Amino acid sequence: MQKKYALFDFDGTLCKGDSIIQLCQFARKRRLCTRRQLLGGIGAAIRHKLGKLTIEQAKQQALVWMKGRSEMEMAAFAQLFCLEVLAPRFFPEGIATLQKQQQEGATVLLITASPSFYLMPLKDMLGVADVIGTRMDVDENGLYTSLVGDNCRGLQKPLRLAEYLAAMGDRLDYETSTAYGNSTGDLPMLELCQSKVAVNPSRKMKRSLDEMENVTIVNWSTKPPKAKEEA
Repeated sequence: MQKKYALFDFDGTLCKGDSIIQLCQFARKRRLCTRRQLLGGIGAAIRHKLGKLTIEQAKQQALVWMKGRSEMEMAAFAQLFCLEVLAPRFFPEGIATLQKQQQEGATVLLITASPSFYLMPLKDMLGVADVIGTRMDVDENGLYTSLVGDNCRGLQKPLRLAEYLAAMGDRLDYETSTAYGNSTGDLPMLELCQSKVAVNPSRKMKRSLDEMENVTIVNWSTKPPKAKEEA
């Protein structure tokens, strides 16, 4: 069945900054992560930017403190993280747009390069249908081991969405659906929908958008939008 979808990236689109960095800092605060592990994760992020590590390798090192922890423990931690750290960093205009899409009958999905385990509480917090993100491996005892598969970015976003749609028995209605993203890694996802929204796009992304049709550029921040003055 064809359905209207609203596809949202998360980091930089609905929420300020890189959530995985915030996650590791919060883990350090909660004493789940040692200082050495935190610094190792920051170092891995730097080496990735220098081209010395793949993004999968960098994330693997950043999340090494999770190894051997249970799904139950991490689910409770993720709930606190979303409430205490992520919620204050949401873009109010982004959340209002998400809610408007829901009111207009769209099925809303978060499709993100962030590991999905720590964003799952957003299903209830924001009322989204699902969170599709980079997957983590769990052993037969329910303990985390490592990342699984490719980083959910670029072409992986359409591929992972296709998996989801096949499982649901749905088809995305191109003409009525909308995709929201902030980086060039979101471009393949934006191309899936007739309506494309670029949130706070970088100069590099703006150049790529010149070749795409039906693009709207918006600038969202963590500050509440100013009320319009009466004439």
